[in-house]
Amino acid sequence: MQTKKTAAFITLGCKINQYETEAIRQEVLDLGFDEVDSRESADVYVVNTCAVTSTSGTKSRKYIQRAARTNPEAQIVVVGCSTPSEKESFQKIPQVALLAGNEEKAMVASFIAGLFSLGGGGKPGDTQLGGAFPSQGRDILDLRVSRYRDRTRATIKVQDGCNNFCSFCIIPFLRGLSKSRELEGVIDEIRELVANGYLEVVLSGVHLQDYGLDLDPKLDLVTLLGRIVEIPGLRRMRLSSLGPRAFTPELLDLLEHPVFCRHWHIPLQAGSDRVLEAMKRGYTVADFRHAVAELERRVEDPSITADIIVGHPGETEEDFEDTIRHAREFGFSKIHVFPFSMREGTLAEKLAHKGVVDPAEVRRRVVALGEVEKELREGYNRRFVGRTLDVLVEGEAKKALFGPNGAEVPTLEGLADRYLKVRFPSPSEHAIHRFGNTIQRVRVEVADLDGLEGSWAEPPVDADEAALLS
Repeated sequence: MQTKKTAAFITLGCKINQYETEAIRQEVLDLGFDEVDSRESADVYVVNTCAVTSTSGTKSRKYIQRAARTNPEAQIVVVGCSTPSEKESFQKIPQVALLAGNEEKAMVASFIAGLFSLGGGGKPGDTQLGGAFPSQGRDILDLRVSRYRDRTRATIKVQDGCNNFCSFCIIPFLRGLSKSRELEGVIDEIRELVANGYLEVVLSGVHLQDYGLDLDPKLDLVTLLGRIVEIPGLRRMRLSSLGPRAFTPELLDLLEHPVFCRHWHIPLQAGSDRVLEAMKRGYTVADFRHAVAELERRVEDPSITADIIVGHPGETEEDFEDTIRHAREFGFSKIHVFPFSMREGTLAEKLAHKGVVDPAEVRRRVVALGEVEKELREGYNRRFVGRTLDVLVEGEAKKALFGPNGAEVPTLEGLADRYLKVRFPSPSEHAIHRFGNTIQRVRVEVADLDGLEGSWAEPPVDADEAALLS
């Protein structure tokens, strides 16, 4: 009896990568592979790499090496973002059967089908190394996802690439210029995800606000979103990331629709106009302030998260203090703080003569901004004590709550639309099987740095709309 071949999947980096890995995973499993955990021995490993920082590149290599150690006879397929020097290091690992970029991701399953003798009675590890990619190529935008493994929120990619070439960013060199999916394909995929039970969809893109500008005829993000809100059964739509200048009056009007989560990720990157100009970001602090003010005017307590890079070449102490001051002004609910990472081939390499910030000083600034981030996050969380939130139940909480007698009680965890983690007592030990991927009303009683805690504000209702009887 022939042993079925096994596959494992490893993803590093952004939501775009997560989406693409899931699409590849579905196609590979459709070939007849059984999936195993990436820490277990597999016949083929698919590693979707990230190169946004030097740390990301190092992590990618470590995961490839771990797969090679776990099964020295495995075939490893490496796709995604990587610099030329990182690719060179990956190529030295003997088990790497394929090293490709992003454009080839749509052909990974076809490559694996040719790499393995799937129907010839061979044993795991028997390979046919002759056929690289099929002669008929597929575009990366042809990838589709119908469901996610162990996830209650579904990401959908609608745009790829970027035209901006910011000083610090390597992504346009690795993913190319901006390109968009056809509108009807996006709508059909979201409809399928909703039909498969997903209540929340996360709209994702490398530079989401450029959606449709490359299509013929041209479209825009507002047109796409206007169609999405009409999809029956979609309870929540979350936007992955938007620049401050994307918040036009037309978009702001549309975002008041109740299907949109009241959470917006707007990368600030620096709170100094001088540094923003050096970064080639294309906006000013005033632009950012206007976007925040408009959201706050239209939406009660909007959750605004941001990315900030610390230590860009030429960043002075005064620039950094401006960043701290503006972070406090904008009242972020969360900040992702990144130390500047020099990437080969970017404009920042040429800016080194303007003053590379001492690494010890960069670390100090990261810690300082991190302390401000904690203060802002906890302050934002505390606004919701005493309020009732709609929570999408995602699973059993890793950190349990305690009952009146001091003993741990079964605890569920979910996400409010403002991207706040909420923990609350489970009605029974295995209630997740009934209430997972449902939206429940939770009254918040405690808030701290880690999130919110509360109790059921209404009797829980499961996915079949059956109430839990006491």
